[in-house]
Amino acid sequence: MIVGGDGVTVEGSGSPASPLVISAKPSPVTVADSDCITLSGDGTGGAPLRATPRLDPDPANLLACGPNGLTVTGGTGGTVATACGLTGDGSTGAPITAAVAAWTAACDLDTEAGHVYCDSTGQLRTDPPPRFAFYRDSGNQVYPATPVPTGSDVPITTPTLRITNPDTCREAHVLVNVDLDMDLTLPATSGGGYGIGTDDMAFIANRGSSTATAVHTQVTKTWHRVIPPGGAVDEPLEITGLRGSGGATYNRIQWGINAFVWVV
Repeated sequence: MIVGGDGVTVEGSGSPASPLVISAKPSPVTVADSDCITLSGDGTGGAPLRATPRLDPDPANLLACGPNGLTVTGGTGGTVATACGLTGDGSTGAPITAAVAAWTAACDLDTEAGHVYCDSTGQLRTDPPPRFAFYRDSGNQVYPATPVPTGSDVPITTPTLRITNPDTCREAHVLVNVDLDMDLTLPATSGGGYGIGTDDMAFIANRGSSTATAVHTQVTKTWHRVIPPGGAVDEPLEITGLRGSGGATYNRIQWGINAFVWVV
């Protein structure tokens, strides 16, 4: 007797009329899909094994299965379409590149050009733009007749101007310009002056024989300040009196503080 083992079948009795026929049994095949491949069939002649790629149905998905294999769709002929800021279609002859203008400055591009950055949302950003700000304050104070101080650079009043750096990234350069005018009453043979801080800006003497009233001249001074990123300063204008003699008095002080702020 002949008995078939696992995977083998035996048919017939071995006689001329019923010869032995030995054949293999089809073995069942277990298949399992993956995230990207779907498997079908059991390996038999009527149901051969077949692997089919699983494509995401999202409309933004550019991957497709063509007659020659997987391809990237979009654009022309399976290449990539581009929009503002990009050129090319992703092919060998036209790779995707940034659409840029020609460098026209006389200086060197590699050392003098700015930069481009990618922010947390994927947007392209450039260096912070230049900023400018202007601040001003002024006053016109009338006083009762007040003796001009006899000393040198004696403080009378100190108005201030708040100056803020409008940029939180870079330091600001500030051009501060101040102007000052003081009305003096000068009896005969008297004199008096005024200044800004320790600078004596004006001195006027009356060498005549009668009183001179509303004697004045406007003076100005300019200096530079640096303010750190996002910072602010209270810029003072210290107004002083000086060298008063012979009963000289003042009765009006006019002043102005101007701040020109640049961030580049």
